[in-house]
Amino acid sequence: MKNVYNKGTFRSYEWGKIPPYLKKYGNKKWRRTESSEIEDQLSETVRFFKQRRKRRKLIRAKITREINGRTDSDYRSYYSEKSFKSSISRAHVTGYFLINKTSKK
Repeated sequence: MKNVYNKGTFRSYEWGKIPPYLKKYGNKKWRRTESSEIEDQLSETVRFFKQRRKRRKLIRAKITREINGRTDSDYRSYYSEKSFKSSISRAHVTGYFLINKTSKK
């Protein structure tokens, strides 16, 4: 990567590549546009790809409820164990069955 930032003194206080007053202004400009300069230089050499977030595994369950002598079952899926447990603890739930789907190759 090209040295964009003008670092300290050159060879023990000799006047080097640029004089101190120009170094001061160059560094001020570099601090203003620092992130965009570095991104421009990196984009020429390295391509960054957006990372995909891993999909959460769903908790699938069959929940059976009994209300006024009538039983009712329904299949539901939950993203978190907390939401699954809260749905089991609600009123009239008589039983539940976890369904684990496995993919065959």
